[in-house]
Amino acid sequence: MDDIYEDRPARNWGAVILNLLTALVLLATLLAGLILAGVFVNPYLPFNPYPPPTLPATLGWPTATNTPEIHLPPTWTPTITGTSGPTLTPTATETPLATETSTPPAETFTPAPTGLPFSIQPGSPIYMANSFVNASGCEWMGVGGQVFDMNGAPIAGLSVHLEGQLGGQPFDLTALTGSAGVLGPSGYVFDLSDRPTASQGTLWLQLEDTAGLALSDKLFLTTVESCEQNFLLINWRQVR
Repeated sequence: MDDIYEDRPARNWGAVILNLLTALVLLATLLAGLILAGVFVNPYLPFNPYPPPTLPATLGWPTATNTPEIHLPPTWTPTITGTSGPTLTPTATETPLATETSTPPAETFTPAPTGLPFSIQPGSPIYMANSFVNASGCEWMGVGGQVFDMNGAPIAGLSVHLEGQLGGQPFDLTALTGSAGVLGPSGYVFDLSDRPTASQGTLWLQLEDTAGLALSDKLFLTTVESCEQNFLLINWRQVR
């Protein structure tokens, strides 16, 4: 009979209690860690015994304010009013005798309008002193100008033909517009003499294309023996 029943050791209740206490300590430690983590993330949790003071509301970033422009009133500027002086009583004066002036003795002949596409610009020719064409001053006489289209833009590459004679010297010359930049983008110029020489209709100008076909009527020139009028400025304008 003794062989049938085996002896079992008695249960060690002290070890069981120790294990339970260890488990409880671990659970308490885990719970305390979770609470500390929650307080760290959100210190305003209700179970935090030392919550931080509530922060005041923060102001946002300042925004640009559209400030209206300040317009100053216009400054009043007094207008100077001329004061009339005493009225002079006219007295009889002697009539001056006619004197000779340096004005050109006759106008340059302008032909009647035709069907040609170019004509001289209104106001041409203009008589002036040679103060900018070259450095020869009065020791020179010439004629030059520019050519413009209907919109007033300069045209380069056309031919200006000069023909005739001056003081017995024959002329048969051609200049391209744009060859005299001193007068502008479509400038041209002819040297006529080494001094101012008077003439009446012995020289003429005509605008031509590159094939030599006339683009304007002939313009007969009048030159003056004056250092103040030794350059003739003649501009051409497209009319059709």
